[in-house]
Amino acid sequence: MIKEIEKHIQLLKEQYSLDISIYDHSYLEKAFYSRMNSTFCENLDFYFQYLGKIPDEPFHLLGQLSNSYSEFFRNSLTFSLLEQAILPRLFNLKETEIRIWSAACASGQEAYSLAILFNDYKEKNKTSIGFRILATDSSESELEMARKGIFDLKTLKNTPIGFAEKYFSRTGDTFLLNQAIREQLDFSHYDLLCKESSSPPSGIYGDYDLIMCCNVLFYYESEYQQIILNKIHRSLKPGGFFITGEAETHLVNAFRGFKPFATPSAIFVKS
Repeated sequence: MIKEIEKHIQLLKEQYSLDISIYDHSYLEKAFYSRMNSTFCENLDFYFQYLGKIPDEPFHLLGQLSNSYSEFFRNSLTFSLLEQAILPRLFNLKETEIRIWSAACASGQEAYSLAILFNDYKEKNKTSIGFRILATDSSESELEMARKGIFDLKTLKNTPIGFAEKYFSRTGDTFLLNQAIREQLDFSHYDLLCKESSSPPSGIYGDYDLIMCCNVLFYYESEYQQIILNKIHRSLKPGGFFITGEAETHLVNAFRGFKPFATPSAIFVKS
């Protein structure tokens, strides 16, 4: 199976200039099986033949690999710690503005969750300290959806009722996020694997107080995980917070430069 994967990685690169070698092999295998079922191929041998004959299929496969599903307040432990421990610390330490980067933000659910939490804290504590959220993704279509701020019911299933009622207007099973929250974010295109920059150009400079990058690392081979982690580490202030996905904590623990904030949460501090 590994040899077959390597063979088609090379074919896709030569024939379509599509480099899927960056992805973890087990993730690639799952994508191949998924496309095999979608194309009604009896087995992977038939699918690989199909992949070589149907001009559009490599791009459908690439779409399968670009997993962008997200939800509001996806990890309850993470957002509970943010609300109760991290936000008070950030607002107490800062005199002007808190800088936040939501990396690989997809269509914006996690970035907007941060904006809701920060806005709610500001209102409750009547503080004049501001916050700025830069949200980036490599997909222009995802960014366009994020800017619209329109979401379906299933992505809000973890959202506290008070937040849902305060910050969204509902039409059927569609929810529109309040404009005041949407205006707190700056969405821009950025590829985390870009080797020419250490942080998004639209951020002017790094020095972030908090970076969120969830459920991204485990899709990539180790070499590319290191590129992303190095970039995040360079972009954070000393003592800044890094939030990842629950299934990725072992990858961050193995990287020198971060220490756990509160085990077993997926929150780390730049050391």
